Amino acid sequence: MNPVTITINGRSLSVAPELTILEAARQHGIHIPTLCFNETLPSRGSCWICIVEIKGKNRFIPSCSTKVAEGMVIETSNAELNSMRRQSLERIIAMHCGDCLAPCERSCPAECDIAGFISAIASGNDRDAISIILRTIPLPGILGRVCPAPCEEACRRHGVDEPVSICALKRFAADRQMAHEAWLPEPLEPSGKSVAIVGAGPAGLTAAWFLLLAGHGVTVIDAAEKAGGMMRYGIPGFRLPEQVIDADIEPLIRLGVKFRFSTIFGMDTGWSELKREHDALLLGIGASKATRLDIPGENLAGVKSGIAFLRDLSTGTSLHPGQSVVVIGGGNTAIDAARSALRLGASSVTVMYRRGREEMPANRVEIEEAAAEGVTFRLLAAPVAIEKTDDALLIRAVSMQLGEPDSSGRRRPLPIEGSEFSLRADTIITASGQSVDLPSDTVPGIAFERDGAIRIETGSMQTTAPGVFAAGDCVSGPDLAIQAVRQGRLAAEAIDRYLRGIDAAPAEWMAFNSSYGQRDQAPQKFYQRARRASRVPVPELPAELRQRSFSEAVTGYGEHEARAEALRCLQCRCQAAEGCTLRNLATEAGITSNPGEKSDGYFSIDSNGSIRFEREKCVDCGICIRTLDLFSGMDPDEIKALLTENCPTGAISRKGR
Repeated sequence: MNPVTITINGRSLSVAPELTILEAARQHGIHIPTLCFNETLPSRGSCWICIVEIKGKNRFIPSCSTKVAEGMVIETSNAELNSMRRQSLERIIAMHCGDCLAPCERSCPAECDIAGFISAIASGNDRDAISIILRTIPLPGILGRVCPAPCEEACRRHGVDEPVSICALKRFAADRQMAHEAWLPEPLEPSGKSVAIVGAGPAGLTAAWFLLLAGHGVTVIDAAEKAGGMMRYGIPGFRLPEQVIDADIEPLIRLGVKFRFSTIFGMDTGWSELKREHDALLLGIGASKATRLDIPGENLAGVKSGIAFLRDLSTGTSLHPGQSVVVIGGGNTAIDAARSALRLGASSVTVMYRRGREEMPANRVEIEEAAAEGVTFRLLAAPVAIEKTDDALLIRAVSMQLGEPDSSGRRRPLPIEGSEFSLRADTIITASGQSVDLPSDTVPGIAFERDGAIRIETGSMQTTAPGVFAAGDCVSGPDLAIQAVRQGRLAAEAIDRYLRGIDAAPAEWMAFNSSYGQRDQAPQKFYQRARRASRVPVPELPAELRQRSFSEAVTGYGEHEARAEALRCLQCRCQAAEGCTLRNLATEAGITSNPGEKSDGYFSIDSNGSIRFEREKCVDCGICIRTLDLFSGMDPDEIKALLTENCPTGAISRKGR
C-alpha cells in the first residue's frame, strides 16, 4: 500500500497507512505519553493519556488506537491537551495507593536507597548492599557509626513494634567491605579537567568521590595532617575509630585523589594560585571554631573548648583533666567531651545545659550511653561567670525555665530570679557551639550571608565568584555529617555540569511520590501483615568496661544478627519506582503527590510463586489481562516475566526475599 502524508506538530511525514498515530509518531522520534499502550498487545485507548488533537476537526482521540489517514494534521501537545491529560492522570492516580519511596529514604538527607541495601543484606548479598550505599554515601563506615539516623525515626516499622536498625545495618555492610579490599565502581574516562577542594571533611571527601567517578582530577587541601576533618579530630575513637576513617578514605586514594595536608587556605595557598592548575574550586570548610560563652573567666587556665579538648585527644596530647569536670553545652561535642573525660580518669563529670534533656541537640543514643557510663546532667542551668579558687575553678550559674519558642523553634530558656548556685571543677569544657573560620577576603568575589555563611545559588552550589562552589558547614552552618555528604554530592554534580559546559544549576523538577503519609499512617492491613519481631540489639561493651576504655563502645552486628534485623524491614519502597510509567508521567505533568484522601479498604499484597500482586497500586489499565489473553499458551515463567515487565505501575512485580 502506498504511504500517506500526515503532519505532526508542523512536520510533514510519509508513513505506512496501517500504522496508528502513536506508532507513526514513535517511528519519527515524536513523544506522545501513554500508560496503557504496549506494542506487543492490542490497543484499547482506555487511559486517555495518549490523546492528540486532529486539527480542523476539533477532535481529541487516543493515538494508540487511531489509524493515520491522508492529510491528517495532528498536534500532540498544547494547553488544552495537557490539561486533559493531567485530569486523566489525577483520576488514575486517585486509584493508586502505596509508597513510591519508603519514608526512611525520603527522610535521609543523602537520599540513600535504604530498602534496597537492607534487602541485599537480608539475602546475603553484601556486595550489592555496599554498592547501593555507595551510590549516595561514599563514607559508609563513618556514617554507619555517627549518623543520628533520621531514617529510623521515619521507619514504618513504628506501626508494628520498633524501627529497623538502619544505621547499624549500613555499618555492617561497610565493615564487611572493610574486611576485604574495598569494591570500587568504574569511573568515567578522564575528562582532562581538575578540581581543587578545600576541606577534607565529609563534604569535601564526598565531592571528591563523585568528581573522581565523573572522570575529573581532584586535589584536596586541608590544614590538618590527615583527612577526615571534624570526623577525625572532633569525634573520639570509642565512637569512631581512626582505622574506620582510614578505610573509608582508602578507596578515594585508589581512585586517584591527591591530598595536600598541613596547608592553610588563604595563607599557604589561595585561589589565585590554584586556578592556574585547576578548573574549579570547592570550598568544603567545616565548623571548627569554638563559639565563646561571653562570660567572665572563660579565658582562665583550666577552661578549654570542647573542640580543642577533642582535638588534643585525637592527636594524643590530652592531659588528665582532674577529678571533677564540668562540660557546658548539650550537643554532640559536649557529650563526646564528657564521655572522654571519664575515660581520661575523671571521677565526676557533669554536663550543664540551659534547656531540658528533650531539647538537647545531641544524639539520643549518645546521651543515654553517657548516662549509663556515669555522666551526670545538670539541666535547665546556665553559667554566668567562672572564677579561680586556690585549688580549682568555680562556676557561678543560674537555674533556668523554658519560655516561648525562639527563632530555632525551641522554647527560650529564661533565668529564674534568686536561683544562683555554684559548681566546683578541676577542668571546665565549653561546648556551646561552633562556627566556620573563613576570612571574607580569602576568595575575591565571594559574598556572605548575614550569619557568616557563604552565599550560594540554590541548586548549583555556586558562589558569587566564577568557578567557585561551596558545600557543608561553610554554607549551612554547623550541621550533621550526613547533610554535608548530601551537599558534597550536589556540589560535585554541579561542578561536573560546569566543567562539561552545561548550566551548573540542575533542571528544576520534583519527582512524583505516592505515599501513605507519615510512618504510622499506612492502612492497618499493611501493618497487620508483618510479624511482630523485636529489634535485634546492637552489641556493645558493658558500661563498666566503657568508662575507662577508648575501645570502640559499640561493636556492631555479626552476620547472623544483621540478617535477622534486615528481615524485619517491611520493604515499603516500590520495586518499580525507578522505571514506573505512572510515576514518570505524573512527574512530567508536574504532579508531585497523590491528590485527595486514600482509602485502605482494598489494600492487599498477594504472592504467587515468584511474583506478587499489590492491589492498591493497580489502576485497572488492563495490560495484564491482555497479556494473559494473548500469551495464554506460553511457558508460565515467561508469562510471569512479561507480566512484571509490562505492568506500568509496579502492581505486579518480582517477589522479593
